[in-house]
Amino acid sequence: MSTDLAEKEREFIAALAEDTGRDLPGWMAAIGETGLTQRNDIIDWLRHQGFQFQWASWLERIHHNDGQLIYADTGGQMRTTNRQPSPRNAVRDAARDARSDATEEPPARARPFRDWKPQPPPPPVAPTPPPVIGDPIQNLLSDAKGLRPLAEHVLREVGRAVPATEFAATATFVMMSAPTPFAALHAGPKKLRLYANFGPAGVNRSIPAEPANKSAPPFREMLVLDDVRNVDEDFQRLIRAAAAR
Repeated sequence: MSTDLAEKEREFIAALAEDTGRDLPGWMAAIGETGLTQRNDIIDWLRHQGFQFQWASWLERIHHNDGQLIYADTGGQMRTTNRQPSPRNAVRDAARDARSDATEEPPARARPFRDWKPQPPPPPVAPTPPPVIGDPIQNLLSDAKGLRPLAEHVLREVGRAVPATEFAATATFVMMSAPTPFAALHAGPKKLRLYANFGPAGVNRSIPAEPANKSAPPFREMLVLDDVRNVDEDFQRLIRAAAAR
């Protein structure tokens, strides 16, 4: 039986390079480069490289035996390893190692890699740049003075109603497009004018558009907003209707 264990261990190690692309010294060096020292951490890392648990566990044993085989040149007896128990978990580690040393056998060659390939890391997500001082939209919103928080809230709610909305500063208006322009906001210190073609949806709420700072209105109708309560579910309904026209 002991001869069989030593032979299984030798076969497993001899096949590593062909089966995994890296021989035993290569895997020992790779484990060392991780900086991991705890048994479970090393096994987890090896499993993420594609090893099944049995093979990952045996490589961890050899690594903690200074890279030496467990059964080689021992007359078939298991070699005592140099594994040091975790200081915080010495009792638990000793009990676990005693169980595993008594029951685990070296794995035979059976293609130690699972039918799994490490996935490439996802592409980095570019951070959202902070607002640039002097941004044209921010300059337009500053004209609202005390109503500026309401103006910012209006733009957020438009974005919620039509997620594809793009905002741009055009003359005195914040133009909203998805991708065709469908609404425009004029921010004044006493009231906000939201211009759009609401059609039948706005019959009970919109009024004919009027000029803003002598600029011709960009759409035929408008909403006058001077209170956050104006920005309600019906407001979102009107925005969606305008974007759909």
